[in-house]
Amino acid sequence: MPILKRASHKLTLAITAALLSHHQMALAELNDWDCRQINGSWDCSDSSKPILNTNKDIPAADNIQTDMGTDAPRPAIEAGNTAIKPETSNKALPTPTEATPNDSVLNDSALNNPAPKASAPNIESNSGEKPVAKTLTPMKPEQSETAATDIPYKAILPLSPYAHLNWYPYPKGKSPDHCSGRYIEPELPIDDGTPFQFQPIVIDASEARTQLGQGTELTGSVKVVQGTRSLYSSSATINQETGQIDLKGGATYREPGLLFTGKTAQTNTNSKKTTLNDAEYVLYEKNIRGSVAQIARNEDATITIKEGTYTQCPPDTDSWKVFAKEIHLDQESGFGWAKNATLRISNIPILYVPYFYFPIDDRRHSGFLYPTISYSDTEGFDIGTPYYFNIAPNMDDTLTPRFLEKRGLLLENEFRYMNSHSMNTLSTSFLPSDSLTDEDRWLLGVEHTGIPSEHWRSNINYLQVSDNDYFDDLGTKLSVTEESHLNQSGSLTYYGNQWQAELLLQSYQTIDDNTAPYRSLPQLQIWGNPTLEPDWLSASYVVSLTQFDRDLTGLTDDERIIGSRFHMEPELTASFRSTSGYIKPGFKLWYSQYQLDNQVDDLNDSPSISVPVVSIDSGLYFDREFTLADNTYQQTLEPRLYGLYVPYQDQSAIPDFDTTEYSFSYASLFRNNRYSGYDRIGDTKQISLGVTTRLIDLKGREAITASIGQAIYFGDRDVTLDSDTDAETSDFSDIATSVSWRPNTRMNVTFNANFDHEDTRNTENNLAVRYQEDINRIVNLSYRFSEDVRDQSTASFIWPVSKNWSALGVWQYDWLNSDNLDTAIGIEYESCCWKTRLITRQWLQDTDEQDTAIYLQFVLKGLGSFGSSGGSSFAEKITGFEQREETNDQF
Repeated sequence: MPILKRASHKLTLAITAALLSHHQMALAELNDWDCRQINGSWDCSDSSKPILNTNKDIPAADNIQTDMGTDAPRPAIEAGNTAIKPETSNKALPTPTEATPNDSVLNDSALNNPAPKASAPNIESNSGEKPVAKTLTPMKPEQSETAATDIPYKAILPLSPYAHLNWYPYPKGKSPDHCSGRYIEPELPIDDGTPFQFQPIVIDASEARTQLGQGTELTGSVKVVQGTRSLYSSSATINQETGQIDLKGGATYREPGLLFTGKTAQTNTNSKKTTLNDAEYVLYEKNIRGSVAQIARNEDATITIKEGTYTQCPPDTDSWKVFAKEIHLDQESGFGWAKNATLRISNIPILYVPYFYFPIDDRRHSGFLYPTISYSDTEGFDIGTPYYFNIAPNMDDTLTPRFLEKRGLLLENEFRYMNSHSMNTLSTSFLPSDSLTDEDRWLLGVEHTGIPSEHWRSNINYLQVSDNDYFDDLGTKLSVTEESHLNQSGSLTYYGNQWQAELLLQSYQTIDDNTAPYRSLPQLQIWGNPTLEPDWLSASYVVSLTQFDRDLTGLTDDERIIGSRFHMEPELTASFRSTSGYIKPGFKLWYSQYQLDNQVDDLNDSPSISVPVVSIDSGLYFDREFTLADNTYQQTLEPRLYGLYVPYQDQSAIPDFDTTEYSFSYASLFRNNRYSGYDRIGDTKQISLGVTTRLIDLKGREAITASIGQAIYFGDRDVTLDSDTDAETSDFSDIATSVSWRPNTRMNVTFNANFDHEDTRNTENNLAVRYQEDINRIVNLSYRFSEDVRDQSTASFIWPVSKNWSALGVWQYDWLNSDNLDTAIGIEYESCCWKTRLITRQWLQDTDEQDTAIYLQFVLKGLGSFGSSGGSSFAEKITGFEQREETNDQF
């Protein structure tokens, strides 16, 4: 590579010149170049090209693409006891100019013309005749594939002791990741699609000598090119009968994405096999490298390594590597295997395997995945060793035997299948005769999402476990959702023009002490939004028919009621809008009809309800320019008035199948029903008053949004969920507030609070503060309070403490009961080629007992991970954790 000459380079340049002389390459024979000493420094300027202009701007190193593949490496020269490796470039050295002490300057002329033009080989024989050697062709000057306008005139790359591998460190403080540098692969000829056997072989050298029967000897910048493959050396011998070429004095082999560099090499012009000895290699796309006694690029494009190493660590570190007697890499399949292999961490052998497969890219392959291991006080050691079956491109299976120290052997299996119409997952697990409970433990999960045709959609989400304590005792490595009520549902949906219909079957398995929800067996629902004229009038409707059922064991009174419900809800809404405000009157009919079994005595078995719902929503919009802290905003003031009339109708005979009461908030002031579901319609005569103000910056971002409101009632609200709840008689609702503050793109604060309308006592609030500088720097704080019900806070964070070290943790505390719900703290180290995470955690189980666990995970990037990352429940409590893991290298 051309370098800028300074006083510190005098010795290197002098040895380089001496080396050229040693190989009978007189400087005068280099046609285009003339090297000479000026004032003690070596000047190798190209007299036919302009001297480097030092006044031009220097672009960032990240944007440079160089051609460093046209050089024949030169052997090290022993100077006393010191081995000095001159620059591996044979290109011209530009005229000395000023530069920073740690930089090399690339000249655009050298980039566009990577190799000096060599004269036609001078072929001599003992007979005095000049035989014709078809494999020897005068080398034409190379032209870069990139236009001159696309290459910077002058660019800087830091000096690197691994430049011969095209590895360059990032400028200090400019590393975009955990790596200290990156590979910059030179541009190479593009494959034009010509079959290999028809690609011409071009051989170039400074000098050639042929003796009949003894082959041809080439010396001085030997270059052998065939298609996209090229070999460089200082000397070579060609056997024209066999096509064998032996290269000595250092050799470099290149093809797109691949580099070998070694002391000697052998190649054959009749095949694609090339072998280098005492070599180093790089596969650029996968960041794979190593050093070997022998490496061969085979005819089938596979790579065979003898007595060598394999790693994805950068050249400036050897955190881990695999040493093996033989390694085989198949880039086409994305897989490799090794014989008699030893895994070394910091050059310390820690694992020996006689034979193993490993991936060299992200494609799927059958084989063992890396094990997971964790330890807790209650369960002891938990070790899982998953095996992955790559059955077909659209089908795979993962079998994970898990040894639980205190319980036995648990088998978990996840089968996945997809086609053009569906995605399907079958999850199963089985633990025969648990040592602690003496019972069989099992899990069954089915997930399906399908598109049978253009208008149809299908969905299945089914999960069942053997007992209520399954997840508490065993956890799971399967991709299932752990909840108190395990969903067991299936649906088929048809999408028509302005309408859709759904058939749903839904049940639950309840794994806590709560009463199981009703099952919908089945539910048929149709809803739509037909287009009306004029366009200010809109319509919608919902029609639903549901059969409700449940397990009646242990239930009494109204909990035993089952039956069917027909519900219909048509609605008409008018909307009149202008730039200064809007008004939206609406009318809806609420109608439900029931057929019940096990009805409570003295109540109707076929109750029905028909209630009109009349509403009118209106608002105004004002705005002005507003200046705050030297920043200009558009401030809005948006008063809102909402009127709602729903007459009372006795609903005490109607059971509660799927209905709950909404939590009171600012948004609930403007709902037309205070209940979810179809079993209750809340009676009311009310007016809701609210006002919202916003600060909108010049980029259109809402920096602050604040709202406050209250409802005024003109009658009691007698409808309740059950007979044990008293009617609401107050004339005013609590005061509801909502604030959202976004001071910048990194921080977001939301605060929702309710205050008693009589003494403005805070009755409920929810505070959330989130700071996210980037995907790796996240802090979350939240506080939830509901008078006499809840008083909890949660804090979580992920934050780098240095370039390679990060801390992460979560703390969840119940102030009402003085319980430490969950506390975890961990530290994580990540480098360019490995990562480890250590987490200690203490949490409160459903049994109100504290449990403690330690999680350790170790990742060798390019090989996989070992250990456990801390449990899914821990990860869910750090907002942004899963997104970080998906964005970064998978852990």
